[in-house]
Parts: sequence; C-alpha cells; structure tokens
Amino acid sequence: MSYRIFVESSADFTPKMLEAFGLDLVPLKLVRGEKTYTNEEMDPKQFYDLERSGEMMTTCAANVSEYIEAFEPHLKNGEDILLLGFSSGLSSSVNNAEAAAVELREKYPERKIYIIDTKCANNGQGLLADLVSRKRAEGASIDSAKEYAEKMMLRIYHSFTMPSLMYLKKGGRISAAAAVAGTVLGIRPILYVRDDGKIYISGKVRGRRAAINALYDAFERHAVSPKTQNVYIAHADCPDDAEELAKMLKGKVKSVTVGYIGPVFGCHCGPEALSLYFIGDEREA
Repeated sequence: MSYRIFVESSADFTPKMLEAFGLDLVPLKLVRGEKTYTNEEMDPKQFYDLERSGEMMTTCAANVSEYIEAFEPHLKNGEDILLLGFSSGLSSSVNNAEAAAVELREKYPERKIYIIDTKCANNGQGLLADLVSRKRAEGASIDSAKEYAEKMMLRIYHSFTMPSLMYLKKGGRISAAAAVAGTVLGIRPILYVRDDGKIYISGKVRGRRAAINALYDAFERHAVSPKTQNVYIAHADCPDDAEELAKMLKGKVKSVTVGYIGPVFGCHCGPEALSLYFIGDEREA
C-alpha cells in the first residue's frame, strides 16, 4: 500500500528538495502585522534584513483543519500518511496534527495515519525526512518507515549558534534566565537539542570563528560513521560562515547540503544563526 511522508515548513526544505525526496508539506506561517506568509512567500534575505532593521515578527502553528486539508485528499485516494512532525518541545503543531489524525481515523478506519513527534527542528527534521524517504524508496512499508524514524530521530544531532538568544526568548523557545546568561557582548552561545526536543546551551565561545569551530568540534565528538553521512548546514543569512563550515566537513562526509534557515524558523533564531545537523550518538536526555 502506498503512503505519503509529510513534514512542516520547519524542516526548511526547498520546493526542489521536497520534490526530490517525494515529500509533502504542511505550511507553517510567519505573521507580519496583518499579513501571514509561508516560507515560499518571503525571500529569506529580505526577511533577515527586516529583522536587522528591528522589525519583530511572529509565527503560528498549523491548526487542526490545515492538517486535515493536507492529509484528506491522499486518504481518499487510498494512501496512508506518515508525518515527521516538528518537535513538540518547540511548537504545538504536532499536537494539532494528532488531533486531526484522531478525527480522520474515524472517517477512514481502513487507512494508517502515523504522527511522529520527531523532537527535531529545522534541517534536523529535514535530515530525518531524507533518511526515511530513502527507506521508502528501498521498498520499506509505512510500518517499517515509522519504526525506522522512531529509531533514528533521537540520533539526529543538532548543533547551532547565534549572536543573541533574545529571539529564542521572544518566541518562548528558551527561558528568560538562559537568554540573559547566554547573551553577552562578543560571546556566542553553542546550543543543542535534547531528547525532550527543547533547546539548551552546551557552552559559550568568543567570536564567530570560535563558534564555527565549536560546531565542527561537536561533529568530531558525536558523529557516527561520518564518511557515510549526508549532513546539512542551515544559516540565517551568513553564507560565508556556512561555506567555511562546509569546507571543514568536505572530505570527511559523503555530502554537505547548505541552505537558508527560512523565515518561519528564522523568526526564532535571528540573523547570523548557523546550524549543523548529522547522525550522532544518542543525545543527552
């Protein structure tokens, strides 16, 4: 039986990447004044320029009806659904997806609808989708794909840095005390995601160069079988930093994909954030 694999905008896969991996998208929204935008409706460079100018924007989760609207045409077509959802530690979206699934299971009892709270974000969520879509291409059933996703999701290591934690504080993604502790002039916090899907500070370094080195050092310490890996780097309008990190990784991994952190996720990290995602040893609980 065929099935669809869904992610949300938080995975920050471009339309071309979604098509290449055969993934479907549930859009999350950026709110600017009276208007809402999807990632595709606002140029990321323009978005970060707006943030640099002091403009503050917010986001909104996909609601229950939006998940139903995304899933139902495929259920009607006889296809099952597997959502690799944005971490519940950072968004209510996956809870809304499960509520939609409860309703749809009653309407389509013969269909399988699996909602996975991946505890992943940004290209970490995307990397998991990459891995699971490859399993599907190899012939994995939806049950096997679900089991594989649940096995791998807590091995997707998230390592990232940003000049300030105030955007994370504003969006409620980190505590006020942590934001103050991690925001000192010239000091860059190094962050990671634990098993609960929330963001924590793992250390602090002074300056951009040291921050890039810290992300690479996390890869050196935690990556498993690096030569076999397709790793992801995402940046908030700091392409030179992203390319510098990519050069450090090339030759040590199978491939490196570099892209923008889109506006929806970028609303909570601010300009100049840099992130690295790879398969690692188990995260700290």
